[in-house]
Amino acid sequence: MRARAAFALALILSSGPVSAAADDPPAAQENWATARARALTEQGLAHRNAGAVDQAIARFNEAIAIDATYGPAYLALASLREGRGERDEALKVLEMAMERDPSFDAAIESRGDVLARAGRFGEATTAYLELLTRHPNEVALLEKILETAPKGNLMPVALAASRRLALVAREAGDAAREKRARTFTRALERLVSEADPVRRGAASSDRVRRALSRTWSR
Repeated sequence: MRARAAFALALILSSGPVSAAADDPPAAQENWATARARALTEQGLAHRNAGAVDQAIARFNEAIAIDATYGPAYLALASLREGRGERDEALKVLEMAMERDPSFDAAIESRGDVLARAGRFGEATTAYLELLTRHPNEVALLEKILETAPKGNLMPVALAASRRLALVAREAGDAAREKRARTFTRALERLVSEADPVRRGAASSDRVRRALSRTWSR
């Protein structure tokens, strides 16, 4: 986990200027299996809302069996499992969804959320960092990392995220969020000290590290 966190920390530090997100590609036409999986998931949600939990689980599982790529069925089943106190089962469902579709962002984030609610903050942070490699400017994701990383004793990661958040907020013209992020950064700098790659970089003879230090100390 530490190695993955270190990799994502390097990504946060090296991310370039904030730029506008590309438009989403047009949605593909829904095939029969997906349409059926969607209908079963909607039935499952109706059962869940009516308190018929076993029937809801059955419908979600049927949806997954018909279309193993239909993400909402996994999310609904995982949410239901966690709601019953079955966090390990919820995590298994989300991990299965990620195996079927490694680019399923909602499953990755939901897994991080479940881990965070379970008090497994280091693992939650690692899950969020995996998603951050694809969405380095996502404000909500950066804020989740700022919540979990310190609790998981990943202070350098929290510090890098707070600096990134300040930059993103500044580019978006969000002065209040930028101020909060910079306040968080100053507090973390006091805690991190020698573990801070930027502070180490300022005194380093390594040209790349000094450049990163100048970039992220603004």
